[in-house]
Amino acid sequence: MKRRVLLTTLMAVSLLPPFVTPVAAQQLTASEIEDVLAGNTIDGAWGNDNYLQYFAEDGTTIYVPDDGQRAEGRWRVDPATGVYESWWISTGWTPYVVVDVPDGDYAWLNGDRVETFTVEDGRQID
Repeated sequence: MKRRVLLTTLMAVSLLPPFVTPVAAQQLTASEIEDVLAGNTIDGAWGNDNYLQYFAEDGTTIYVPDDGQRAEGRWRVDPATGVYESWWISTGWTPYVVVDVPDGDYAWLNGDRVETFTVEDGRQID
């Protein structure tokens, strides 16, 4: 239900200029994204796959989906656009808008999908 309400709220995103989000889900600034992610782990779902991801302060990241296929990549935030960017060997640098959703969680905007996640303090991945 929560995901359906959030998705409905964010459907208007496709009608707005790039990187603009509706009031119900406020886009984070570059410094807010860094504050949320740097040195922390997120617990989320990407499509139907659950994962944990740790964001080191040096710009490296570790992604561990439930199937256990661990991947190491890089992350950064573009201060000019306020957009999060991740780098993986399979995709190169890819931008994502990060939003603060009404229930206190966060989400990536991934095309027409909303990929929600919660933040856990510190490194929660071995």
